[in-house]
Amino acid sequence: MQKVSYYILSDLIRNRVILGYVLLLATVGWGTFMVELPEKALLVLMQVTLLALPLITMVFATMYYYHAQEFILLLLAQPVTRSTVIGSTYTGLCIAFVGSFLVGIGVPLLLFYPTVTSLLLLVSGTLLTLIFIALALSIATRVADKARGMGVTLLLWTFFAFLYDGILLFFMYQWGEYPIERGVLVSSLLNPIDVARILIIMKTEASALLGLSGAVFQTFFNSSSGLVTSLSVLLLWAVIPYGLARRRFVRKDM
Repeated sequence: MQKVSYYILSDLIRNRVILGYVLLLATVGWGTFMVELPEKALLVLMQVTLLALPLITMVFATMYYYHAQEFILLLLAQPVTRSTVIGSTYTGLCIAFVGSFLVGIGVPLLLFYPTVTSLLLLVSGTLLTLIFIALALSIATRVADKARGMGVTLLLWTFFAFLYDGILLFFMYQWGEYPIERGVLVSSLLNPIDVARILIIMKTEASALLGLSGAVFQTFFNSSSGLVTSLSVLLLWAVIPYGLARRRFVRKDM
C-alpha cells in the first residue's frame, strides 16, 4: 500500500491543480494577514476553509478518480488487492490536500496568530479535507457516469454549504417560540461544515453575537466533552463515507 500511495502522491504533486491550490491558499493566507488585523484575518480564513476548501477538494477528488480509471485497472491487473488500491488513492489525495492546506493556510496562521483558535481552525480544515475526499470517492465509486457524478458532487456540496443552513433557519423561524436549542444543536452535528464553523466561532469574540439563544452552543462547544464529541463526529464523517466507498469499490465489477 505504501508503494501505491507513493506513486499516486508523486502524480498528484506534479499536477498543476495541486500546485495552483497551494499558491491560491498561500496567497489568501499571507495576503489576508497583510491587509487585515489578526482577528479579522482569522474569520476570513475560516470562510475560505469552510466553503472553498470542501468545494475544491471534493471536485478534484471526483475528477481524479474518473480520470485515473486506466491506471486503476492497471493496478488491479497486478497482485494488489482492491482495498489496497482504494486505500492508497484516498491516502494519496488526503496527504496532497492536507499538506497544501497546512502550507498555504497553516504557516501564515501560526506565524501571525498562534492561538488555540488558529490551531482549531487547522484541525477543522484537515478533518474537512478528509471528509470531503471520502464523500467524493463514495460518489465516484457508485456513479459510473462522469457528468452525473460531478453533478451529484456539486449538489452535495451546495447542500452542506448553503441549503442545510437555510432549512435549519426556516425550522428555527417556524418553531422559535419553543425551546428548540438542543434540537438545533443535535441537527448541527449532521452537517460537518456547521460543526467546524461553530467550533471555531465559539473560540472567537463573534460568539457574543449569538445572544442568549446561543448559550446552549457556548456551553456545549466550549466544554472539553463538547470538543471531544464534535471532533469525534467529524472523524465519523470521514470514516463512514470512506468505508462505503471502499465497500463499493471492492464489490464493483470493473
